[in-house]
Amino acid sequence: MTELIAGLLILAAALASARGARALGRGLREARPLDVVRGLRSVVVALAAATFAAGTLLGTPGLIVLGAVFLGEELCETGVLALIIRSSERSGMANAVRGESFYE
Repeated sequence: MTELIAGLLILAAALASARGARALGRGLREARPLDVVRGLRSVVVALAAATFAAGTLLGTPGLIVLGAVFLGEELCETGVLALIIRSSERSGMANAVRGESFYE
């Protein structure tokens, strides 16, 4: 049973890392910060899923706890970063970066 769970977690990690790599590459190529954040978030999910799989296979609760804490912290961090980016784009900060007046 643990091998099945670990296999599903490894599959989820592979899919998340592929999705993350695509989003990260697109974000860097097209200078889209939200895509970069989404790509990084997917890579973090892949790393946490791999840690969960290792903890399940090895029977080590410490790895599972480490993966959960790491995942929670990184999701909070990238969530706040995404909110900051969205807020700055909506408030006109993007115009200021392009050289347009902030007060117009």
